Amino acid sequence: MLFLTILGMVACKKNIPEINYVILKGVINNTEGGQLKISSIEGFSKTINFKDSVAFIDTLRIKEGLYYIRYDKGYSPVYMAPGNVIHFSADHQLYGRALNFKGDNASINNYYSKKFLDVYAFKLKNKEHYALEESDFENLIKKLQLSAEMKLDVVSNIPDELRAKERRALNYERINRKSIYEYYHAHFAKKEGFKTTDAFQKEINDLPLNNTADFFYSSDYKSLVSQKITKDAKEIAKRDSISSPLAQLDAASKLEKDTIANQLMYNTLNMYLPMAKQKQLLIDKYMTLSTNQEHKQKIKVLYQELQALDSNNPSPEFVNYENHDGGSTSLVDLRGKFVYMDIWATWCAPCKYEIPYLKKIEKQYHDKNIHFVSISTDKQKDKDKWKKMVTEDEMGGIQLITDNDFNTSFIKKFKIMGIPRFILLDPEGNIVRANAPRPSDKKLIDLFNELGI
Repeated sequence: MLFLTILGMVACKKNIPEINYVILKGVINNTEGGQLKISSIEGFSKTINFKDSVAFIDTLRIKEGLYYIRYDKGYSPVYMAPGNVIHFSADHQLYGRALNFKGDNASINNYYSKKFLDVYAFKLKNKEHYALEESDFENLIKKLQLSAEMKLDVVSNIPDELRAKERRALNYERINRKSIYEYYHAHFAKKEGFKTTDAFQKEINDLPLNNTADFFYSSDYKSLVSQKITKDAKEIAKRDSISSPLAQLDAASKLEKDTIANQLMYNTLNMYLPMAKQKQLLIDKYMTLSTNQEHKQKIKVLYQELQALDSNNPSPEFVNYENHDGGSTSLVDLRGKFVYMDIWATWCAPCKYEIPYLKKIEKQYHDKNIHFVSISTDKQKDKDKWKKMVTEDEMGGIQLITDNDFNTSFIKKFKIMGIPRFILLDPEGNIVRANAPRPSDKKLIDLFNELGI
């Protein structure tokens, strides 16, 4: 009888489902509502809609690790593991105030939240910090690292392994600040051609690039590895006369750890493939070098989706985008002429750089068979900034704003990962170039001439 009882207990134990999810609960006060994004260095991403002062709950099927909470005026790293219930609260009006965590991992998550405030405070004084002379700057960031380590030391209820990993992350944060000192000091101290000493650079140059655990934990370590790969890629591109994306793949593939190499190569494809002219060449190279089958499958899907954006295919549509001149405009309203679209935002410096060139071309072609359409991806709450800039800068053409910044089907279907982005359609609404030359590029006029515009 006892044997049967034990057997029954074992059988029940086997039927207990494994918990492979995290419960995230949150509330954000003093907000018009919006979207909160959970992401990770490995590529996990989920968006949660929220309303003012209304508690929300969501299930995240994730593995243990460090993730990032982002919304309009808030940001914080958060450590989560399957089985956790994570609570947080925030005030939308208090940017620069820490998110408040409760529930599982509250100690370390409140530490992360406050740590971000220190990082934010440092950035607010970038001009002051990076204008310091080399030795003074190095003393400053060493002092800040020591202060951060002391704050970590008093955090309770965290595993020793996680504490050690975070301590290394604080060291990477200091080294990453050093890595950009040369460029920033030249700018803020107005020292054109400034170079740091070999002694200052040694720690950066000698950093091992093979710590997989730290790569997926520390954004600073990931940044340092990425910087090194970008530097190597420039040399490869110059030496072999190949494109930057191909050189990035080559450089990343030479890393000692396949896991890091695969992630960097995957990031390169996600960024560059939508804009690449020789997509098949890039795909073939990637498929040869990557050993991550899940990544490969995702890239195959992306490539199939991008084929819909090839020349002569119908363009994705937008409907009833608000027009600066009043009313709304849909893409179908523009049929009968070529359409040259500028996808931009008021906060985007490279976008603003193109505006004078665009205005010049608009004037040159004002009576030709072409519409010039600028589509702002500013958030709806920043609509007044958009209206003001269009008016004050006397921006011509057709000025529109999306109904939900980047989160519209038109932007997503065009795989727009960064702005500015320029798109050219023919009079029937078919794609001529999904990634057309910029106004500052003389190739744009060559393309217009080729099309007889």
